[in-house]
Amino acid sequence: MSDATTKQRLLLVDWVVAGYNLVFGLIWLSQAAKISFALVLAMAHLVGLVLPWLLARAPAELSQPMKTLRVVYPLLFLAVFWPELDLLRPVLALQSGDAPVAALDLLVFRVPIHDIWMPNMAAVWFSELMYFAYEAYYLLVFAPPLVLLIQRRHDALTDATFRLVLVYLICFVIYAAFPVDGPHFLHEPFQGPHTSGFFYGINQTFQAAGDSLGCSFPSSHVAAAVSAAYIGWLYFPRWVAVIMAIEALGITLATVYTQNHYAIDSLAGLVLALLVQLWLVPKLYVRFGSPTETHVQPAREGA
Repeated sequence: MSDATTKQRLLLVDWVVAGYNLVFGLIWLSQAAKISFALVLAMAHLVGLVLPWLLARAPAELSQPMKTLRVVYPLLFLAVFWPELDLLRPVLALQSGDAPVAALDLLVFRVPIHDIWMPNMAAVWFSELMYFAYEAYYLLVFAPPLVLLIQRRHDALTDATFRLVLVYLICFVIYAAFPVDGPHFLHEPFQGPHTSGFFYGINQTFQAAGDSLGCSFPSSHVAAAVSAAYIGWLYFPRWVAVIMAIEALGITLATVYTQNHYAIDSLAGLVLALLVQLWLVPKLYVRFGSPTETHVQPAREGA
């Protein structure tokens, strides 16, 4: 059978993204009579729903740009799914879940760490270290897929993409069902010497550019950072993996220090990441097959 008669098979990440698009598309479709832009968003999710099947119909021998798009398109979708949560919350008319989460935070940690840590350790050198760790999150999470792409390690890139997308989408579903705003939106931030710092200023600029309400519990920063560190342990030299693990720890601490999250948010993000990477992903690979298997399958006769 020639290459021209083979087709790409659907990957696990395709099914996960398709399921997410289906659920959220139906939510927006149900609101089409009430909200002017709901139908547009519903149609956008419909396009996202059918995209994996369109890509799967492409020939096995794709151009390099198409091979890249085939694997990483779910990561691109995250940039759209995140701000959508801000639009969805008033549609669902859900109240903030901050009260029970804050109560749980006090039950577990006894003191509101998010409220007292920064005022007691406001030295510029330490706050800059924390804000640097917080902003380096983007490099930690998205550099590994880029490096794997450059190295043309297709199976590793497919696995890394699935691991990151899965943990993000689980967070997004939780945010949509149980929004928690977090101390950043509800409490007056501490004003001290740290406000003169360079990385503090960068953080303020990013947050002023836009953020989504209700995305505090569990911390997707921590969940994604820990997941990225685990990916580093799987696919990169040990010294690189150690650096990534240290940065993931820094992010876990910085989310609380910078008053963006309750400590329980970060703990929940850590637990979620470990459950997804060490338990859920292996279970799914046993059940449905891992990316190390062939990514093409024979087309049906007559296709």
